[in-house]
Amino acid sequence: MKFDLNNPRTLANTAIMTALVLGLTFIHIMQTPTGGYIHFGDIAIYFASFAFGPWVGLVAGGLGTGLADMLSGYPSFAPMSLIVHGLQGFAAGWIARKNPRPLYLALAILAGGAIVIAGYFVGEAAIPIFGGLTAAVGEIPGNVVQELIGALGAIVYTAVADAYPRLRQAGS
Repeated sequence: MKFDLNNPRTLANTAIMTALVLGLTFIHIMQTPTGGYIHFGDIAIYFASFAFGPWVGLVAGGLGTGLADMLSGYPSFAPMSLIVHGLQGFAAGWIARKNPRPLYLALAILAGGAIVIAGYFVGEAAIPIFGGLTAAVGEIPGNVVQELIGALGAIVYTAVADAYPRLRQAGS
């Protein structure tokens, strides 16, 4: 699918995936020591990236998580979530775009997970309200857990693509 927001199908898919990321990010599994939270949104970010490509992953991942932070009382995290999860979605979609087989999906999740873990570490260490370097180190295990949960997005994508084979062409 070519990313053209003038195309109604592209616009609709991007909006639906953004809403799905937003909704799943609202499901807070647990709070982290710096006041953040672990959520299910990464499942939808990976699904959107694999199903519809890197640009949809970028928009849905960034906007969905950023809006969730704003609407659920975590506005200080919103700019960081917008950037980190947007880059996560783009990288995952870019890696899997031409070859959505299990090896590439795994590599995409590893790359996306590394972006999230490193991105939040740098952001939390650099911004004093998050507690600095010590607090950022304490957040790493929670971010790892979130990415392990997010890996379910590859399983969901594979199951849906097996049931609807045309989905495999949507992201390339």
